[in-house]
Amino acid sequence: MLSLIVTFYDETAFLRTALRSVCNQGIDDLELIVINDNPETFDTSALAQLTAGFDVRVIHHTENRGLSAARNTGIVAANGTHIGFLDADDYYTHQGLAAQYAYARETAADITHAGCYLGAESSVHSSVLQRDARLHMTQRVVKGRMAAQESQFIVSSWSSIYRAAFLEKNQVWFDPEQHKFEDRLFVLNAVTAARSVAFLGSAVRVWRRRANSISSAATTPETHLLQVQLLEKCMAHIRKASATHNLAPRYEKRELFNSVSRLIWDMDILAPLVAKDPAYAEMGMRISRLLGDDSFGQDIFSDSMVAATSRVGMRTKRGLISRTDFFALHRAWRLGDFEQAQTIMQACAPPAATPVKAHSYPQKRLILHIGLHKTGTTFVQHHLLHHREALRRSGVLLPQTGFDTEITGRPGALSGHQGLVRALRSNDDEALWDTLHKEIKTSPARTILITAENLSFPTAPDRDALIARLFARLGSFAQIDVIAMARSPDTYAEAFYSEWVTSAHPGGARSIQETLVDHGDALTNLAALFAPFEAATGRAVGLDNFDAAKVGTGLWPAFCTLAGLPTNLPDIPCPRYDTPDRESVLLMQAVNSLVANQSRRQALMQAYFADTSRKKILRQSLLSPAQQKDLLDRFATTSAAFCAARGYTPDLDKRRTEIDATRWAAPDAIPLDHLAALWDVGAQIAGDNPTPQVRTTPKPTQQNKKRYSVTIRPRPWVVNLIDRLLRKT
Repeated sequence: MLSLIVTFYDETAFLRTALRSVCNQGIDDLELIVINDNPETFDTSALAQLTAGFDVRVIHHTENRGLSAARNTGIVAANGTHIGFLDADDYYTHQGLAAQYAYARETAADITHAGCYLGAESSVHSSVLQRDARLHMTQRVVKGRMAAQESQFIVSSWSSIYRAAFLEKNQVWFDPEQHKFEDRLFVLNAVTAARSVAFLGSAVRVWRRRANSISSAATTPETHLLQVQLLEKCMAHIRKASATHNLAPRYEKRELFNSVSRLIWDMDILAPLVAKDPAYAEMGMRISRLLGDDSFGQDIFSDSMVAATSRVGMRTKRGLISRTDFFALHRAWRLGDFEQAQTIMQACAPPAATPVKAHSYPQKRLILHIGLHKTGTTFVQHHLLHHREALRRSGVLLPQTGFDTEITGRPGALSGHQGLVRALRSNDDEALWDTLHKEIKTSPARTILITAENLSFPTAPDRDALIARLFARLGSFAQIDVIAMARSPDTYAEAFYSEWVTSAHPGGARSIQETLVDHGDALTNLAALFAPFEAATGRAVGLDNFDAAKVGTGLWPAFCTLAGLPTNLPDIPCPRYDTPDRESVLLMQAVNSLVANQSRRQALMQAYFADTSRKKILRQSLLSPAQQKDLLDRFATTSAAFCAARGYTPDLDKRRTEIDATRWAAPDAIPLDHLAALWDVGAQIAGDNPTPQVRTTPKPTQQNKKRYSVTIRPRPWVVNLIDRLLRKT
């Protein structure tokens, strides 16, 4: 029997996926155990709901005791001959666990390892974990203590299946003092005791990278203490094992190399040590002691295991650290000379980015409209484009540079200055920025208006760097006003998610609950969202209420007032893109998950939403009333006062009343006509490459027609080829 232990803390959005991935393996002799290590928040009934429909045994701790203790509880409770572990936010591939378990029984190995896929954050895309790809992808069985040298570099406890008798005989447990970063020590305990290790040679499990997980959470002094403590215990264990089992010296050298590497590349502990932060006083001494008197020679790099895992000589986020640098850093860490270690690291750091050309407009004002998703941004941009000439006469320039007017997809779609957003992300389009500044400098307009959805970068992990780059590229103005329309936090978060799903975004294969785990805070904490913009401009952002504008004076007049534009520019008919019904969103989520080719996904979705024959159904939220009100509560806690001071005052109590009055039911079926529509368009999108899409360009008015121009920039190789041909003639 296989006892599979799943530890649960608060992974409500992921647990059922994890359980389903186990139960779908078709393993007859399976014991599935869930350990609830958060009983204060999730009681018996909550876990019963989360595990309903699965043959699972739930064990509740009386208090939170940490991941190590939870896994130990599972080991004690397990009845199987083999034991495996799964985190509640991860999952197995189809038949992956079944293959690993079958191999474990076939080989009777103490440890049966299988590779792991690393999932991209906010996406279902994944790739084999680099260390597994380099060391563990050849199927074989190795007998003898530490005869499988690569077993020392197994990443985690959850990548292996263990014989229960082996764990019991050798008293291999998780260290309860390590309530984080527990895996490395458990792995060392296991592999140094094992007499046989089997490698399946393929990856069977997906390790999700997500926000707020242990591997992505912010680092604190407690985090660093646990990391230092782990290094101490790992070094102590391998030294003891080397003496007890007469292991070759190379095992200790490898562990020491691994420890120094963790200090250099992974721990971000050097700065507080140099700053002599009181919380780190003891940690510095402990690091020096754990490294001991051992040293390295050049021969360490001849070790096959080190060669396969070393980052020395590679370009990383820390820069390029040579062998000489590595030896010098090891010596500095060992001697406690952290200032010297910092000097070496600074010399190795990546070169500073080339300074951006300075542009200054002391007589001009910049309006930066950072259009939040589904707040009428496209509607506003149609008006701006239509009234471009009238705005110019009023002293307002809507730059042509970077403004996309040719969009693949929905008829009449616009994205504003999306070309500038792309240039920011690539950071290599100097010509575009030069053209923009030439347009600004040569215009007599005293006000410049730039508008683009995505300029707030709400989910970008590098958003601070992108925003800093944005203002560096734009230069200085007499005044910069950042403006945005905001909408009710619950409908905004759901509309944002639906936009991701129905635009074939890589994150569109995940459920809304999973997405909100990663991005719920970013979508409700508007104070944090706008803080970098206020820091860059020295001015408060300007906000207005999208929901109120729709039912009041209208979105376009509200925007003109917010931006300080002329208020006599008439409203015009524009395309409006409503959020689709939730059943279509769920259907498109399946498309995102099942269709790997993004172009094909986009073509399927465009054809599906172009079909108007589907039955109209009552639109309901994907989120339960409790989840909707939770988003309102998050906003109230983090941002209500901030937004009120800047012009946005949603009536949260009224919205809560509206939610309570709505007759909500969870989605339980996709209508047949929705499925039939998808089947039909699937047949229409034939072949691996979708049919070329029709591009739609908004028809220019008489006012702005003469403002359009076409610029052709051939690639350098084309220019050279033409030049050679002309010379021959």
